[in-house]
Amino acid sequence: MSLRIFRNQHGFTLTELLVACAMIGVVMAGLFSILQTGQQSYLTGMNQVEAQQGLRLALLRVTNEIREAGYCPTCANLGAGLNPFPAVTNPTATGFTLQNDWDGTWNGTTGIATGGTVTQTVMSSSSSTTTNVARGEQIVYSVVGGELRRQEIGIDGTAVAVVSSLASMTFTYLDADGAVTATPANIRTIVVSAVGQPLVQPTAYTAGRVQVAMTDSVRLRNRGQ
Repeated sequence: MSLRIFRNQHGFTLTELLVACAMIGVVMAGLFSILQTGQQSYLTGMNQVEAQQGLRLALLRVTNEIREAGYCPTCANLGAGLNPFPAVTNPTATGFTLQNDWDGTWNGTTGIATGGTVTQTVMSSSSSTTTNVARGEQIVYSVVGGELRRQEIGIDGTAVAVVSSLASMTFTYLDADGAVTATPANIRTIVVSAVGQPLVQPTAYTAGRVQVAMTDSVRLRNRGQ
């Protein structure tokens, strides 16, 4: 009896094993494709968020300071024929210098302290506490090797990187009529065009390679029309 039972316990043939292996291979290939697609989507999404955050940080910093450039408390008292100092100097496609007169020394012809600093009192938005903050009257922005650099003259010993993940950033200068100009005294608007990317941009594979483009047109509020 036991011999008969033993003879009836048949195994798998080689053909059946090959067919089973082939079917498992097809299933595993499909699962791998789904996993790879998910990983690529995750990497692309993370890199896009990183690129957007870096680019927004850069634009927020530079546009806020462009808007307030040219602060001149004495300009309202200048006589006829006396013009305010240029709010933007050294304009190029990759950089510029912003000038303010925090200490109010401009008299219509002289008095700008390009390397001067002042102490400003800042009140906290959440409490009544105040803090004294040193401010430079001149700020230099430049784009070098994928970095947006900022140097507050009299405060920063060297230029400080605001963001280091730029594919490109260029500046265009417009006058009151919207025409492109290179004359500092005529600049009323700066158009900032930037392309950001993740700090580590994949090179060997297309997965995760992203670039984000943003453009902002910033008017110098202290120069009116």
